[in-house]
Amino acid sequence: MIDGARLLEQVATLPEVLRLRARETPTHEAVVFGDLRLDYAALDGLVDDCARALVANGVRAGDRVAMLSTPRWEFLVSLLGAMRMGAIWVGLNPRYTLPEVLHVLDDCRPVLLWSLGRGADRHEYTPLLDGVAAAAAAPPRLVMIGEGGPPGVARFEAFLTAGRDGSGAPVPQVSGGRDPAVIVYTSGSTGRPKGALLAASSFLHSYRAMRESFAGHEALRLGHRVICNLPINHVGCQADVCGNALIDGATLVFMEQFEPARIPAVIEAERIDMLGGLPLMIEAVLAEIERGGPDVSSLRVIAWGGAPMPRGLLERLAARGYFFSMHYGLTEGGSINSVSRPGSSPEVLCHTIGWPDSDNEYRVRTAEGREAGVGEVGEVQIRGPGVMLGYWGQPEATAAVLGEDGWLRTGDLVEVLSDGAWRMAGRLVERFKSGGYNVYPREVELALESHPAVAAAFVVPAPDPVYDEVGVAFVVPREGAQPSIEALREHCRASLANYKIPKHFELRERVPMLAIGKVDRKALKREAAGRAQSEAARS
Repeated sequence: MIDGARLLEQVATLPEVLRLRARETPTHEAVVFGDLRLDYAALDGLVDDCARALVANGVRAGDRVAMLSTPRWEFLVSLLGAMRMGAIWVGLNPRYTLPEVLHVLDDCRPVLLWSLGRGADRHEYTPLLDGVAAAAAAPPRLVMIGEGGPPGVARFEAFLTAGRDGSGAPVPQVSGGRDPAVIVYTSGSTGRPKGALLAASSFLHSYRAMRESFAGHEALRLGHRVICNLPINHVGCQADVCGNALIDGATLVFMEQFEPARIPAVIEAERIDMLGGLPLMIEAVLAEIERGGPDVSSLRVIAWGGAPMPRGLLERLAARGYFFSMHYGLTEGGSINSVSRPGSSPEVLCHTIGWPDSDNEYRVRTAEGREAGVGEVGEVQIRGPGVMLGYWGQPEATAAVLGEDGWLRTGDLVEVLSDGAWRMAGRLVERFKSGGYNVYPREVELALESHPAVAAAFVVPAPDPVYDEVGVAFVVPREGAQPSIEALREHCRASLANYKIPKHFELRERVPMLAIGKVDRKALKREAAGRAQSEAARS
């Protein structure tokens, strides 16, 4: 099987990757979904059917097409089919409410919407789709996938058949490179979601950056097997899991929901060798593995991004002999922008976000606009094939972060370390001043997470009449642990200046999450501000 890096020397888009894999290893298993199994030749044929069906239905290059679904085979076929004929694909999370769905649809105006009728949890989407039909500014044509849905609406299988048996409409040739491919709507943690328009090159960048975390190490073999249970509207699902798996000739095992209790059995049945996700997801799966039962000896690689790895969790994983791949990135920068290296120490894996990849260009600029030196904090800026084309329909928002010289201002603050690695300091919008001093929430979170009883910590600012703002820490204890507030405060005193120590601590079994699986810091800030307001009213 041809190496993924060498394969990318011949192609510019994911559909071209699939075509080459289908010719090289046509019978290698590409997709598993329940009882459905598709090899690379069959998947390539279905993607052709989808591309031709889109053309036959009047969809043109540059038109938007959307899908509301869990991770399923139809998602991958529609994504690659749209890419193959030049349409721009948009993902919708089934957890979205009607106002959230309408915001996306009214913003990008897709001409066609593929949608679930009934979810794996038996949730019915017909009321939501009726709401779209009644309230959307330009309701898209509807095609149903799976079971259920409004009566009389075309089904996905019939849609594909029309592409296979219809007029034989030719599929336009798409050049790839910086052609628009996907709109990914940001999480909205700092405002209403904006649609980041990603080019075809962003998906190939994700692979090149991720492979640097392996750097020739054979921990991840060509043709490996990986679970995909991430939301389809997130670039982590589209590029980091699905796109990278196709480039490596891997097998994707789709699970519609994140169900930790089921995953060990899936690992055994499908011989999964790579498990990825957010650290809190990985911790939930590890807890199930530690209970015993299924044979999970095939699992060799643990990959994570989106949040830092608590030290205690890393130690439990390391004791099982796994290879680690850690990355940081943002949608607008091509999903992956820094990575760990093989053999990275626990200090690197837990307290840094690794080293910038070599596919994009990177610089770290201080508030004064100069390059940050060792030990200084600055904003990460990016230029290269991973960087978005802009925010859909928002030229002013685009101009605020993406200069004419191609440099993207990420808003992410990092400290530059002596070996060139980065330590995350937080977001520009998360940094706050307490008594005139800058406080970087991630620094405080790291201090708390070094406590043996803490699984994760999240620090946000709250108004204060004396210091302007103070920190509020939401702490998730490790299973079976119950640290005292005073113990946590004393632990912080050992490594943090007084002004950085949170004024308030909250112990929580769980914290609010966004639809993409990240912590909803905006909700935590509202809660912290509400508490401060109540205390002020009582005083």
